[in-house]
Amino acid sequence: MENDCEDFVLVGAEEARRAAVLRPLVQAFLKGAGRLESGINDAVWGLSVSRATVWRWRKRLAEEGGRTSALAPGKRGRSAGTTLISSKVEAVIEEHLRRYFLRRVRSSLSRVVTKIRSACWQQGLQSPARRTVQHRLDAMDAREVAKAREGAKAARQKFAPVTGENRANQPMEVVQTDHTPTDIILVDSFDRQPIGRPWVTLAIDIATRMVTGYYASLEALSRLSVVLYLTQAVAPEAELLAELECSVPWPAQGKPHSIHVDNGRDFRSHAFRSACAEWGISLVYRPPGSRHFGGHIERLIGTMMGAMHLLPGTMQSSIAAKGDYDAEGMATMTLTEFDRWFALEICRHNNRIHSSLGCTPVAKNGRRSQRK
Repeated sequence: MENDCEDFVLVGAEEARRAAVLRPLVQAFLKGAGRLESGINDAVWGLSVSRATVWRWRKRLAEEGGRTSALAPGKRGRSAGTTLISSKVEAVIEEHLRRYFLRRVRSSLSRVVTKIRSACWQQGLQSPARRTVQHRLDAMDAREVAKAREGAKAARQKFAPVTGENRANQPMEVVQTDHTPTDIILVDSFDRQPIGRPWVTLAIDIATRMVTGYYASLEALSRLSVVLYLTQAVAPEAELLAELECSVPWPAQGKPHSIHVDNGRDFRSHAFRSACAEWGISLVYRPPGSRHFGGHIERLIGTMMGAMHLLPGTMQSSIAAKGDYDAEGMATMTLTEFDRWFALEICRHNNRIHSSLGCTPVAKNGRRSQRK
């Protein structure tokens, strides 16, 4: 599935160059700017193609909402020779990473890969390549890996949110995003048996503090989930609100000018970078030593986790806080129910007065939009 996702968002440098030249022409056309001869001539000269080609590309780009892939020559298929490993091999990789790599007595990745290959051979399974194991490790939450290998104190010092200056003047000018495993156990929808902790990906507009999008899944973070999150964040929320039977406003839609992310491998994946290029979004990575760049999203995650600690099946924020509470035994929510609760909690956040704004994020969004 990861490869399918990558095929969907894959765009080349040439398509991105064409889109950068043509987008101003598309915007002028959509605004009814009259004659476009000057812009057409500039595009013909800049792209070294005929006028007919420029008009055709302009039309395709406008019809696809400015998406870079509208200018791609055709749908790309999976590369020749690409194979998907079986679920049994996936299970062996995850088990051995957690058993031998995520522990204080820190084995090297090479030694763990050897153990994985040996286990696969004993079960008659095809042994995975080292880079496959590395990709699975990279998909794990960096904070959880640090906590398991270096201890809770070191992990807190390494990933604790830091406040600082990070400003934007208009809605959707700068959006911060991050992901995390949640502090709750979910159950399946059939037998109501515990199935594990979901992951969530969140995005917040720093000018208005409005949550612009989210994605919840039982799978560890993958290229698929970051692309699905990005699609959900750009799309209007009206359909989601209708499904929730929720009448409170959530006016978050449209693409951000830039997205600020940390330096995790999932955000550096070709799929995520191509997805941002697809929508013409500037991707900004957190500079080393400038952790205040993630202050807003870190505080949002902390707020959402705090609300989650009131739900049945919560794991709390630490073993001490959890005490003797049986999280698995008390778990009652399915992924669908959790997803609905999470969306409603976001709506509550967006319509609650923010201490640093003096108003709600929704109201701030309206005021700033009117000044544009």
